Amino acid sequence: MQTKVMETILSNSPMEINHRIGVPEPLISAQDRLRLRNDPLLSQLVNMIMRDGKKMRAERFVQTALLDIRTHTNSDPYKLLADAIDMVAPLMDTRSSRMGSKVIQVPRALNLRQRRRKAIVWILETAGRRNEREFHMRLSGELQAIVNGTSSILEKKLLLHKSVLLNRSHIRTTKRF
Repeated sequence: MQTKVMETILSNSPMEINHRIGVPEPLISAQDRLRLRNDPLLSQLVNMIMRDGKKMRAERFVQTALLDIRTHTNSDPYKLLADAIDMVAPLMDTRSSRMGSKVIQVPRALNLRQRRRKAIVWILETAGRRNEREFHMRLSGELQAIVNGTSSILEKKLLLHKSVLLNRSHIRTTKRF
């Protein structure tokens, strides 16, 4: 069975494979590649990392970051990613609104996609300020820091929620004309 697989790979492969080492295992399985395309959280993360329409490059960043997480923590990287984003995602946000001559901050609830977007923006900003050389290392390090509770994003979320609590008197349930 193994020899048939080797012969098929050798006949389809443009490169020579060392027979002592064997066939190299792909780092990312086909199932993980499909998961990047079909999972809403992962596709939103990839689309926010993407610059100049280079989606494959963004997917490669996410894949290598997830591989780094798997090697460092020896756990499911998708679960860690989802946990990190859920820990950071704010429930409420404030919008500027004019009331007479004053500009006030009006709190509003965020839906799931908005919450994730704000969390991903914060994660990418903080990961960009880390000292690691490569982006996937910075991203995986930041996700691990969030789960460990050492990231500065958690304080940012608390400050936003405090701001929402301070401005809760500006919430209007009905529009006045």
